[in-house]
Amino acid sequence: MTEPTYFAYIKLMGSKLSPRYFNGKEPGIDEVYRVVSISKQAMVPVKLIDGVHWLSENTYNFARKVLGVSTTYEAHEGVTFTGAKGAWLIIGEPKPVEPPIGAPKNEKYVVIETELSKKLGLEPFITEEKFVFRGFKGEDVEVSRVTMYRYFIAAYERNGNPLTENELKKTLLWKNYLCKNEVTKVLGGISEFLKKKLWYLERMSGYAMKQYKVVWRDVAKEFIPAIEVNGAVPDYTVNYIVVKNLEEAYYLLAILLAPQINAVVSELSPWIGHVQPRFIEYFKIPAYNPENSVHRQLVQIGDIIHNKKIIQENLEKIKELVEKL
Repeated sequence: MTEPTYFAYIKLMGSKLSPRYFNGKEPGIDEVYRVVSISKQAMVPVKLIDGVHWLSENTYNFARKVLGVSTTYEAHEGVTFTGAKGAWLIIGEPKPVEPPIGAPKNEKYVVIETELSKKLGLEPFITEEKFVFRGFKGEDVEVSRVTMYRYFIAAYERNGNPLTENELKKTLLWKNYLCKNEVTKVLGGISEFLKKKLWYLERMSGYAMKQYKVVWRDVAKEFIPAIEVNGAVPDYTVNYIVVKNLEEAYYLLAILLAPQINAVVSELSPWIGHVQPRFIEYFKIPAYNPENSVHRQLVQIGDIIHNKKIIQENLEKIKELVEKL
């Protein structure tokens, strides 16, 4: 990275103008202008993959070795299974039942209730177990692991492909639930952004169902990363990276906890509002190489954090190793 040009960020701050700060009366001009304060901070424009971002001089100097433009890992936004007014989200856990009369005996079935069906006053209904998926929201993600799971229904194959209309109409999911006027009316009134059919879920794909993922909360001040190894589907309040195996997941978990990386994220996230998928491309993170000794040490630390939740004691070592990447 070339030596940057520094600029001064000058911030003017005046008095709070609410009458409660002036004994209940409106302040006069002479009471306001005399309490103006001025602060000055050196800022550095840093060119990243999506344009120029401004960082404070201290943060830039702390993180300069890891900043860059990288496309090694691709991050994704999760699936909108908690949207649609609760049409897909199951209340509690599905309960196994015997095959209904006339239904194929080689299928497994469950009785469920969704948030929407309960609101509409519908009875719990029977559907095919293969259309029940396990997922999690951003609030279920803590550093190192996913702490809670939820169930939802989706008219999708396990490879991430949605059912065709003809396939859907042969299912109990359709006959017992999706075909009901009250349900289709709700689904029809919802935004169809990125959707082609009423039963499509935004960003539902084979990627979202992969077994090994490193995930993090979307709404946060810094990376809150965790490892998911059961193929559970991230909600849209979660971002994720698909990895090949558990070792690579440990490697990325450790890197996303690096103090210098999170110093940058902490400065940028208030302006952007989220820890977005593109943040992963702001840092020079090489692909995991099991033959690299630095990578192996990060794997060992990631293992400890994931399984023993020993976090603070390892941050300084992570910082040192990430500097060597």
